[in-house]
Amino acid sequence: MKIKVRPEDFVVQELPAITVKDQPDRFAVFGLTKSQWDTFDLVDLLARRLGVRKSDISYGGIKDRFGKTEQLISVRNRLGNRPFAWQQRPEDRSFALRLLGYSPEAITARAIEGNRFTITMRDIEAAQIQRFRERAEALRRWGVPNYYDEQRFGSARHGKGFMGKEIFLGRRKQALQLYFQPSRHDDRKTRALKTCVSTAWGRWQECLPLAFGEYRRVMEYLNEHPGAYRQALIRIDRRFLVFILNAYQSYLFNELLTAYLRDWSLRHQLAMSHYTYRWGVFLFYEGLPEALFDELSRRELPVPGYDSELPDGDIRGLLQEILRREGISLADLRVRQLPRISVHGIQRPLLLLPRELSLSEPQEDELYRGKLKMTLEFALPRGGYATLLVKRLSAAGGMPQRLLSGS
Repeated sequence: MKIKVRPEDFVVQELPAITVKDQPDRFAVFGLTKSQWDTFDLVDLLARRLGVRKSDISYGGIKDRFGKTEQLISVRNRLGNRPFAWQQRPEDRSFALRLLGYSPEAITARAIEGNRFTITMRDIEAAQIQRFRERAEALRRWGVPNYYDEQRFGSARHGKGFMGKEIFLGRRKQALQLYFQPSRHDDRKTRALKTCVSTAWGRWQECLPLAFGEYRRVMEYLNEHPGAYRQALIRIDRRFLVFILNAYQSYLFNELLTAYLRDWSLRHQLAMSHYTYRWGVFLFYEGLPEALFDELSRRELPVPGYDSELPDGDIRGLLQEILRREGISLADLRVRQLPRISVHGIQRPLLLLPRELSLSEPQEDELYRGKLKMTLEFALPRGGYATLLVKRLSAAGGMPQRLLSGS
């Protein structure tokens, strides 16, 4: 089974929780439609086009690069009572920006209620249809464990580790080396720059002709101040640094949730299926007794931070074992010596419960001869990952041996 074969196979529509007005105010609010764009790269382009600072542009969430997404963004209105102008260029085929109105507040996560998804699943075997139907019904009834999915960890797609972890541990050189680590997911221009820097680390002048954007700003500083890694990190967009720090916290949460579900399923003798991803394993329950579902749907787990208050008992013990394995402590999850950078621990619901979920009847797949396609539609609260539901449909039965053994 395949998803995201075409951008229109993965459609995300933000569900706003605010109303905009026609009269100019502190922030202009735009509807942004994009495909094949990383959010940070597109914001960089929009800031240059609009003649504003990147910090003037705000949004409620970072949307998937591989799909067609619709969301709100706000731009600080420095024109006073004059209307905000935007001229779309003919070559801008991969995104569109449309002025919707104005707001006294910037668009943040609080302005977003959730997201609606329409996902086309392709290359399906006829023998898979009944299982998909049964699991779709299970999704309606019991939802899925509320993991952070793989796109949350895009900054670690090179497979070399988490830049955020290195910052938490004060290893700033290693953090910058990961910042410049090439990945097969990079575009050609970015991969060429990162490959040059990784090969010629410290000889910044050799790679400056390839540099652009924030990479250039960091490299120019290091070229003049070799070894000043802390100051070089400060020259990276603050929101990106917070994002990669949050990504490592999210990884710790995933590990905690998997460990919790492993112990819980063994204790209650419940069937589980699994999906292996680059950084670990997602466990999915096959079904839940109503009493356990009621209990779990009210429960939260910590996304660890230096200020997390852990309850006594299983959760504390499981998290302490994960932190020991990672070689890090809760106290380390405080960002030191980087001004204006602070991340905290939060509580996250254990379950993700979709609304209005439907699975279409199978149709002939025009892209894969002899195969079928189906469309999955649903809405999720903000912070939920739609791709988890797709993974649940295709997850393998049973629990991996290393999880059964508790390792």
